Amino acid sequence: GSVPAQNSSVAIAPMQFRGLMPVIEVKLNGQGPFVLMIDTGAGMQADIDTSIATQLKLRPNGKVINGDPSGENDREVDTARIDTIAFGGAEFRNVTAVIRPQRITRDYPDVDGILGFALFTDYLLTLDYPALQVRLARGALPAANGADILSFEIENRIPVIEVAIGKLKVRAHIDSGNFVAGFILPEELVEQLQLLSQPVTVGRARSVSNQIEIKQAQLRDTIHIGRFDYPQATITFPALSDTNVGLKVLREFAVTFDQKNRRMKLERKLS
Repeated sequence: GSVPAQNSSVAIAPMQFRGLMPVIEVKLNGQGPFVLMIDTGAGMQADIDTSIATQLKLRPNGKVINGDPSGENDREVDTARIDTIAFGGAEFRNVTAVIRPQRITRDYPDVDGILGFALFTDYLLTLDYPALQVRLARGALPAANGADILSFEIENRIPVIEVAIGKLKVRAHIDSGNFVAGFILPEELVEQLQLLSQPVTVGRARSVSNQIEIKQAQLRDTIHIGRFDYPQATITFPALSDTNVGLKVLREFAVTFDQKNRRMKLERKLS
């Protein structure tokens, strides 16, 4: 198809999968390729495994507090500067990266790091899951229409949209780094909703103070994201903060983020 003149392509990279995690190949300081995930639910510019930092001889240049939204797991981690991050024809310079082990659990996919939402401030970032491509372009998305182009806010450097669950309007993180569930909801929200099925425990997650049971249930209501409907959606809870929309929903779409204008486009590819 023809590309509108105002949006000019800057980079295209093939998307591959490590387990359930979509990744791209990236050169760091001219070395690599390394395998990194693009995580819209991550607020930093980049997050690199300690072994990669050693391989690139990166020197720590600062510290940040790294934790989860519960605020219980906070600990200091080093940051370092990466001179260049390059993929698909684009190059980012002087990127601040968090340095920490990437394999959180034994069965976690083997990746070298994460590119966070904050890295892509100046571009239209498209995660085209059906076409297995990541694209960067210059330009802007058209005005939000509440249907396939939605406004978002940036909170803690990650995108938050409004979704409807039945008649309720809720804030939701768009989190390409969540490959656990399509919809994760806070417990207090689930308590206001009618369920079609009794919640079933599907796993456990640890926080510092206790073990949390991860539960799943089917909603009586429809979840609406713009014009896209998820009737009687299966939900997972509890969320650590806001409602979270993850990869299992996003993978049906080409999702484009325009951070300058705070707009997101959902384009469903009919297979």
